Amino acid sequence: MNSGASEKEQVTIGVGYQTVTAQTWGPLIMKNKGFFEEELQKVDPGKQFSIDWQNAQSGPPLTNNMIAGKLQFADMGDMPVLINGEKGEIMPNYDSVFLGFDGKGRSGKNEAILVPKNSSIYSVKDLAGKTVGTPIGSSAHRMLLAELDAAHITDKVDIVGQDATVGVNNIAQQKIDAYAIWEPFPTLAVQKGVGRILVGGEDTGIDYLDGIVADRKWVKEHEEYTVAFLKALIRAHDFIREHPDEAAKIFAKESGYSERVAREMVKAIRFDSVVYQRDLRTLEGSKKFLQKSHAMGDLNVTAFVDVSYLQKAFQELGKSYPDDGQLQGDWLTQP
Repeated sequence: MNSGASEKEQVTIGVGYQTVTAQTWGPLIMKNKGFFEEELQKVDPGKQFSIDWQNAQSGPPLTNNMIAGKLQFADMGDMPVLINGEKGEIMPNYDSVFLGFDGKGRSGKNEAILVPKNSSIYSVKDLAGKTVGTPIGSSAHRMLLAELDAAHITDKVDIVGQDATVGVNNIAQQKIDAYAIWEPFPTLAVQKGVGRILVGGEDTGIDYLDGIVADRKWVKEHEEYTVAFLKALIRAHDFIREHPDEAAKIFAKESGYSERVAREMVKAIRFDSVVYQRDLRTLEGSKKFLQKSHAMGDLNVTAFVDVSYLQKAFQELGKSYPDDGQLQGDWLTQP
């Protein structure tokens, strides 16, 4: 006779995440601590849940897997999030929804322009006539252009597209004059002694955001599972704040980066799922940047974002989601 466990219906849910990008590390805690599985069992104890955790180097591969039906949730930066949303509007067999944020960096915190350690470049103006790499169409690209615009040298800089691994290696080998990228790569380059930070993204005043997109059709059909996912994410964020040392150890174990780097990320990143009006304005600004760069067409951001599942997750955890007045203002001290 089969055991009760073997008779349970098997349910597999795909979750995409990125170990290379520190602001998407909420799922690393979820994965390590089993928070999602715990919340799912509370919802439906008669089923056996299996989470297919899919790690990627960037957002576009996660979007491709969502379109292919291999992922139900994915954590990515604000630029890939918006492109994912646009694909949900224009593709006949795919629709997407934005559910909430993961990591946040105030005014561009957690982004930086790197130069080789012994470079003679000491100000943004020194980049005139130089070659600067960045992932094209990313938040780091937007930050770089804002810095160059402020220095009035945008047309004097050769910007080349390079992914994070290539760009940081080129800084280490002094094959490029500068490189704009997000954490943990700036901290990693400094700690390894191969690069230094020319300028942090905070000068731009543009928040750096990462968050969760989901398959809208699946979400509508599995509301309780979606709320369970968001409850697990909120619990992960609470865990990071309440147990920073243990969180850093988990980050290091799951990402492969050193605990030294992971500890810096715990201190630097605001893990906060809440969608404030300032966050929506940031997404609108990012959309305009992508449109100007011809990386995407249009997207109704208001229709794309649905906080109802997040609000329910807060409620079921006995937490208060910020009220309308609070959402209009600055981020709350305690998410």
